[in-house]
Amino acid sequence: MNNGRSLLRKIRLSLLPIILCNLGATNAAYAADDFWGHRYGIQIDVSYGESPAQIFDMYIHGQRIGEPNYFSMGTEARPTLLWIHGGGWIAGDKAAEIPQLIPYLQRGWNVVNMNYRQGAATAPNAADDVMCAYQRVTEILIASDMPTDQIVVSGSSAGGHLALIAGMLNSNGEHPCQVATPPKAIVNWFGITDIEAVQAFLGENRPEGNYAAMWIGNSDRVAEISSRYSPLFLVSENTPPIITIHGDSDTVVPYEQATALHESLSTTNRLVTMEGGNHGGFSDDQYQNAYQAIFQFIDDL
Repeated sequence: MNNGRSLLRKIRLSLLPIILCNLGATNAAYAADDFWGHRYGIQIDVSYGESPAQIFDMYIHGQRIGEPNYFSMGTEARPTLLWIHGGGWIAGDKAAEIPQLIPYLQRGWNVVNMNYRQGAATAPNAADDVMCAYQRVTEILIASDMPTDQIVVSGSSAGGHLALIAGMLNSNGEHPCQVATPPKAIVNWFGITDIEAVQAFLGENRPEGNYAAMWIGNSDRVAEISSRYSPLFLVSENTPPIITIHGDSDTVVPYEQATALHESLSTTNRLVTMEGGNHGGFSDDQYQNAYQAIFQFIDDL
């Protein structure tokens, strides 16, 4: 496995046309800062484990330094986002998550977009993987003289759950991949906080789509997995700051999952309620307000 410095100092540049321009521009007269894709180098499928599923992509802020398309990492201390896709721990892929990264790339953040082991009866592999991916990211940052105390973990649905796990187990637990510096903050988009409660809710209301039961497999393991990997039961005085975005009409992860976590936290946290919102698919204004709340929350820390 390449060390962090060799991985980042000269990254073969692969620009993504999808993110070359500022999506917030409202007319054809773009200012110079509306174009920022050329400031990023991307390293695809960096391994953090032995499984082919244990990989992530890294978007590193810096500058192009000429032929033949080599890239130099920036020297400024920038935040790093670790993004985790959803899919009920049984489906999904980082390739579909690029739009979720754009608000952070526009702000000049470094971004890591990860995959993990998933599928029926694979619990708790996904939770273990997010811990080991976080460890690998910190190793790369340390080797590259970049700060590890500016990492923000985020994800949606099952990815929101895993973002909470990465923050909580790194601050209040014992895990083979635990690191000394927990995340600066957790951005939880409608994530599961009580696995057993979600499994019961889905069993009653959406039995054909009970992703929690599928992920765990053996029903005898539900209580064990839930007690060990439900963020609601991992809350402590060391829990990192958390901002949660959740629709109050969510039929996949009930809104009560968000309110229960919010009410249990004594550390800095905020709950942003999307009125009438289901499991994602919010209005443009709601997304705009959510991202404004997220960046304000992080800036205030």
